[in-house]
Amino acid sequence: MLNLLLSVLFILFTSQTVLAQDSILQRNTCEKRYVISFQGDAPGFFVDKNNKKSGTAYELLLEIIRRLGCKSTEQVNSYLTARENMSRNKIDIYALGTPDDKFEKSAEFVEMYRIPRTLVISKKLADKNSTIDSILNNPQVNIGNVIEGRLFIKETEQAELRAKHRLREYPGPELVFKALLDGRIQATFSSPAFTYYFLTRENKMKKFISIPDREEEAIISGFHLSRKRLSEQERTSIKKIIKEIRQDGTLAKIATKYVNPEDLKYYQPEDQ
Repeated sequence: MLNLLLSVLFILFTSQTVLAQDSILQRNTCEKRYVISFQGDAPGFFVDKNNKKSGTAYELLLEIIRRLGCKSTEQVNSYLTARENMSRNKIDIYALGTPDDKFEKSAEFVEMYRIPRTLVISKKLADKNSTIDSILNNPQVNIGNVIEGRLFIKETEQAELRAKHRLREYPGPELVFKALLDGRIQATFSSPAFTYYFLTRENKMKKFISIPDREEEAIISGFHLSRKRLSEQERTSIKKIIKEIRQDGTLAKIATKYVNPEDLKYYQPEDQ
């Protein structure tokens, strides 16, 4: 009887061990190492005061990789370099970007969320009744932008401002906002995350006002997925994960660290 009992316990223990090992193997069967790319500029990516990597793009990319159950190699690039690397099949996933015909020659764009475009301008030159169109037509206002940046400003606006010698371009957003704070430019296009990171969290918004654009001018933000490095099945899986990240509240949870509370509505699940 004792031998029979020991035999049963041995079988049960062995079965549970095999099941546990199978479960571990299933969670770690991904042998692919994805190459993820992002710009080395806040708020998309930065190293915080505790020497921890942070940022909206960075956290979202890591969440995708975590849900895929795979490993990743990080590439920190400028936007133009990332676009070039994508065309040369050196990147699997890029974030965060906007629809771009040149990028989409070699990548599929997948929307993550839509946020309002705003123009941050000195209170000396605008008030709550001002409009973006009136500011763009004001010869006293020089507008700052990232070199070749298309995240917030339109190509037509860039062309018009250049023709009037009123566009000031800088290598990255940090220098754009520094020029704004120093008075070398009077305005720049922005978004909730950029305004929060460079102005609000530093208590430097008092001298400025944020003018919202028309609702139809919302900024579409998302990911570029390589058409050649990723199979159709892989892209389908990643697109499903991107949708889940928004719908299960993970996007909003991440956004709480990077935007003002009143702007969280843009990052909530779509059915809310």
